[in-house]
Amino acid sequence: MSRIALACLLTVLIETPFLALWGWRGRRELAVIVCANVLTNLLLNLSFLLGLPYRPGWIAAGELLVVAAEYAIYARAFGGSRRLLLLTLLANCLSFGFGLLLPL
Repeated sequence: MSRIALACLLTVLIETPFLALWGWRGRRELAVIVCANVLTNLLLNLSFLLGLPYRPGWIAAGELLVVAAEYAIYARAFGGSRRLLLLTLLANCLSFGFGLLLPL
């Protein structure tokens, strides 16, 4: 399995249960979460693969864009709230932190 596919799979396996734990566990909600994570994860990783500098500042900026994009998708699908924004940020911090521990 490629590094990008593995990173995407791990993101989905970490962030989806995390958000389900906090209440978004309906079939439609889970589908939105999985699709949003696949889309944002692949776009971010492909942008690094295609030449975006893989440096801390760029990584942080990319991750913040991912949080913003995922929150926008979730807010549209579920209704926006501070709680949802915070949980989106925490889910991404969790998956990013776990990813740092793995030699991908």
